[in-house]
Amino acid sequence: RTETAAWLAAGDRFGILTHSRPDGDTLGSAAALCLGLRCLGKQAYVAENPETPEKYAPLLAHLTRPRPEEGDTLISVDVAAPNMLSRAFAPYRGSIALRIDHHGTGTGFTPLELVDPEAAACAEIIYDLMMELGVPLDKAMANALYTGVSTDTGCFRYANTRPHSFRVAAACAEAGGDLHAINQALF
Repeated sequence: RTETAAWLAAGDRFGILTHSRPDGDTLGSAAALCLGLRCLGKQAYVAENPETPEKYAPLLAHLTRPRPEEGDTLISVDVAAPNMLSRAFAPYRGSIALRIDHHGTGTGFTPLELVDPEAAACAEIIYDLMMELGVPLDKAMANALYTGVSTDTGCFRYANTRPHSFRVAAACAEAGGDLHAINQALF
């Protein structure tokens, strides 16, 4: 995580890509990463995924652009293989610089990778990166991270739930996240 954090700190412009049939983890991770990078003074956005369900739209408010632009450094989140990317992102498959993921069985398809198969959700990895970068957790980031963790743990019912999942959820609660409202909307 330290090397990835340093790489992010050294960059300026980032576009974040999500997977097809996006769920709360890919979208929550993308939103939290975008917000964290902006907090560091970086230019960052989430590329609009045309498949995004309406229930996740509030996470992405004011964070999206229609498509990546030339000169942007592309990052995929929660994408185990290039064929998992939204079809809208097919032209950018060979241009992704960093893959952040928790699927240990994934396919390496980027020059840089941060993969933690022990993480229950990609959002846990994003949380750890933000802490490594010294980014303070605010309510919007907390909502995004909690959405990711709660989605991929089935609201903490799945066997992949681990102590760190609860620590991330607790940090989201402490930052003022709307945990109850998110649980009601998703579950």
